Amino acid sequence: MRRIFWDWNGTLLDDTQAALATLNEMLSKRGAPMISIEFYRDNFSFPVKPFYTRIGMVLDGENWDDVAREYHDIYAMQPKRLNEDALAALKLARNEGLGQSIISALRQDLLNSDMARYAVRDFFDHVFGVDNLDGCSKIDRARELLRLCENDDIVMIGDSLHDKEVADGLGIKCILCSQGSHAHHRLAAVAPAAKTLVEAVKLSLVI
Repeated sequence: MRRIFWDWNGTLLDDTQAALATLNEMLSKRGAPMISIEFYRDNFSFPVKPFYTRIGMVLDGENWDDVAREYHDIYAMQPKRLNEDALAALKLARNEGLGQSIISALRQDLLNSDMARYAVRDFFDHVFGVDNLDGCSKIDRARELLRLCENDDIVMIGDSLHDKEVADGLGIKCILCSQGSHAHHRLAAVAPAAKTLVEAVKLSLVI
């Protein structure tokens, strides 16, 4: 079976503006310059701590766990929505007979809540998040998911360079979509890059 490993934040969930607003609120509280959406999409990376430190969000002596909790508390209050063509992409994949799974760096309980909030859980055979708020690599969880799908022909669809790193670590194909956290030119430099999720699903049928 052909299967899609979907990323969640920035891919199916349109939360880039929410993430940016959260960062800028935290930067303002720390007296650091705020950043633009263009800077964010040109520079954001995983793991997130080096990027956050670079822009002044993590001050000397601050505890990272406290900073991560502060980020998620503020982020939780920001408006978010499904990507505008997420449902169309999920339905297209289902109609084409593709298996679908989620692999996310979001903490599992928060990911489960999102699945319920946006009423998309039934599209997925597996929903894999992590056990922390660190914003680190999801490669270990992705390897666990891969073991459950070892007989499938898998394509990763995400919005970041880290999704390509995960795909490479698993030895699977990858398509990146430039509606999220990374600018199109960054994604196109490393993998086939789509401009919409529907286009990404169509590419997954032929890649």
